[in-house]
Amino acid sequence: MSPRRRILVTVVVLLVIVAAAAAVGVWRVLGSSPSEVSLAEAVADAELVQEDATPGATTTVAAADDESGDAAPEGGAGDHDRDQEYVVVVPEDSDTDAASPSDDVATIDDINGGWAVEAETGSVPLEEATGSFAGFRVDEELASIGAFTAVGRTGHVSGTMEIVSEHVTSVEIEVDLTTLQTDDRRRDGAVQRALGTSQHPTATFSLTEELDIEGAAVTGTAIMLSAPGDLTVNGITRPVAIDIQAQLVGSVIAVVGSVEVTLADFNVTVPQVPVVLSAEDHGIMEFQLLFRRR
Repeated sequence: MSPRRRILVTVVVLLVIVAAAAAVGVWRVLGSSPSEVSLAEAVADAELVQEDATPGATTTVAAADDESGDAAPEGGAGDHDRDQEYVVVVPEDSDTDAASPSDDVATIDDINGGWAVEAETGSVPLEEATGSFAGFRVDEELASIGAFTAVGRTGHVSGTMEIVSEHVTSVEIEVDLTTLQTDDRRRDGAVQRALGTSQHPTATFSLTEELDIEGAAVTGTAIMLSAPGDLTVNGITRPVAIDIQAQLVGSVIAVVGSVEVTLADFNVTVPQVPVVLSAEDHGIMEFQLLFRRR
């Protein structure tokens, strides 16, 4: 083979390698945004919680590995262990004899009373979160990639709900923002700084008007509502109306919801990361919650 031909072949091979590497990189970035929350997924999780669980059992689920290899900014709250495992624990007092979602045996008395977020089952690797979790979605423009939706989630959610005569009279939810994870450590650190979690580590939501769930609660029919309440982020409280869907699934109430928020309303600046050319000044807060009787 002549020197010129050898050089040409070498150049072609290098171009193929570079193109393949770029394609893999694009696929990894564009493929890393989880889908939006859906009631169907929440119902499936609710069925698993009560039907497949054994009291006292534990299951270890490996968290999604961070493939970036980039460390979070020094001292950033996002510098957590992405190789940790999430242990799914089924409470000892779980009612394994609870009616399945197909057994239409619920009564108003079954619904009335206090409910609490089920936070001891499920896991939150970013791509396949299950159980109860909350998070955000923000559209970005990435260098050499283009449009991308950044997603952050955490399973560190707690809260209560009160139901009286088929009316939701109270909802109080708290989320530990310091445990939010995205697909990139660099973004994690920027998110923590933007949210001011060193001073305000939690976000809260408090229902401000009763919700009428008459009929749907007893029959197990899916229901769509707008839930007005006060959302507190970064120490600032604003009124919001969250679009929610809910369904009684045996002994569990599955709820999903989302609301668009303007970051500036909560004194949150758009996070700055080297690979991000720009990001929207608004985003979506979303959640999936599974409630059990207290």
